[in-house]
Amino acid sequence: MNPPAASPLFQPIQCVNCGAGPEQHSSLIETRVTHRGHLHGLPLRIVVCDRCGLTFLNPQPTPAALQRFYEREYYADAKPISAEARMKEKDWQRTILLPWLLAHLPPVKDWSILDIGCGYGEWLRHFDRSNRLLGIEQSESAARAANERFGVEVRQCDFLANGYDAGRFDLVTGLAIIEHFSDPLAALVETNRITRTGGYLYLQTPDLHAMVLRKGVPRYFKLVHTYYYTLATLTSLLRKAGFELVVARQRPAVLSTSDALRPGNYWAGELDVLGRKTADISLAEAHAHPATGDAPGESAARLAAAQARDERYARLTALYRVPVIGRLANHLVRAGYKLTGRSTKRVDFHAAQLEALTAQAGK
Repeated sequence: MNPPAASPLFQPIQCVNCGAGPEQHSSLIETRVTHRGHLHGLPLRIVVCDRCGLTFLNPQPTPAALQRFYEREYYADAKPISAEARMKEKDWQRTILLPWLLAHLPPVKDWSILDIGCGYGEWLRHFDRSNRLLGIEQSESAARAANERFGVEVRQCDFLANGYDAGRFDLVTGLAIIEHFSDPLAALVETNRITRTGGYLYLQTPDLHAMVLRKGVPRYFKLVHTYYYTLATLTSLLRKAGFELVVARQRPAVLSTSDALRPGNYWAGELDVLGRKTADISLAEAHAHPATGDAPGESAARLAAAQARDERYARLTALYRVPVIGRLANHLVRAGYKLTGRSTKRVDFHAAQLEALTAQAGK
């Protein structure tokens, strides 16, 4: 598969962490766009920077192509959902993410809090209402739903054109968003600008070194994830953007126990990272700051291990594809969801994660 180097919808880029050009990027894997829309079916090439180990899509969609995708196509197939259903679906954030975050912050009262890429505003609704809660969302339909139906104040715009005053926020959060930016360092520098000195930035993102391919490469490497981080590469970008690392944790990949009848259906591991702004910084200064990263070949070795696991899972699921057995298993899974609620999958998954984290802490 040849990368879309000549396509007007894609452009080659340099590594935003260390500045290395495409000649210093090694191909990690190639796949195709699976999301519906004007980019559907086009080739995707994921590379690893040979100098620092940052992993990203290269060539990347142009800013105009990405803006069209997020504004018109990203939520195009989303089904209407009530506020209650959305909150139930995202309740795991309240029980797993919020306690960890609050445990490492001063008392969060009367703070100004911004959530980047807030979707329908479900994460913001978990915070105490004494705080000023604001969101940014590029999707017009999601921003409108958050404002009109879910009671969250959301500004619909590209984050880099947010228009907020410098030092406005005490806390900026981004759940599953930093992997979506075409220029994450510019996004982090803009976050620095709108955060007060001493204020905080919390990011949650998939952990490349805990990847689980989950029934094939396109489920992990895809158009909407332009970057794939490890703790080392994400920490490097934070420091370049004027944030010191306060605390981080790596949540392991865990089998979704409510899908025990579907072997290999794992949720990939994730990173939780909390940084504190130490000083104002410009984008030029951020680029000039020294970069750190991963050991050469580390991400490629992790991918090879994940692919080997995926091949074993494929053999295990062959029995599931036998018509009678597969149909029976599907009926049992659906019956379980109806009896226990849609949140069961998330509850079981995160209960298993907590058990794993507790076991790790005890070692």
